[in-house]
Amino acid sequence: MDYYNASINFGIIRRRVQSLVVEATMDLGLTYSEFSLMLMLYDKEGCSQDDMTSLLHVDKAAITRVIKILEKKGMLYRKRDEVDRRLKRLFLTEDGKKLEPVIKDIVKKIMDYVAGGFSKDESEFMIKGIGIMATRLGMANFETVFGKKGSDIK
Repeated sequence: MDYYNASINFGIIRRRVQSLVVEATMDLGLTYSEFSLMLMLYDKEGCSQDDMTSLLHVDKAAITRVIKILEKKGMLYRKRDEVDRRLKRLFLTEDGKKLEPVIKDIVKKIMDYVAGGFSKDESEFMIKGIGIMATRLGMANFETVFGKKGSDIK
C-alpha cells in the first residue's frame, strides 16, 4: 500500500475542499469554519458548545470565536440549558435556517463531483470509509497512534 501518496492525497483533498467551500460561500459571507459549524448545527441543533467542540474536533476557544461571529451575523443564538445552567445550547435563527438548503447543496455538489469517478457501490464505500477514518482520528492522540509519548519518537 502506498502510504506516502495516500498521506499527500489527504492533504490535497482537505485543501481543495476547503478552497471550494470558501469560494462557494463567499457571497454568503461565511468562512470555512463558520460553514462547518452551520453544517453540523443543521443536524445537531440544540447541542452545547462543548458538544460542538467534540463533534468538530476543534478546541473550545476556536468554537467560541466562530459562535460569537455567527451570533453577530444573526445566524445562531445561544441559550442557557434549563437543567444545567452552566451549559449554553446552540440554536439557528430564521436567517441561519434559510441557508440550510444552500449549504447542504454546496456539500452535495462537491461530493457528487468527487464521487463522479466511482460506481455507486464504490461511492458508498468511500463515504463510509471517510466516516470511519474521521471517527478513529477524532478519538486518536499521539500515544494511541504511535504507541509512545512524543518525546520517545525517533
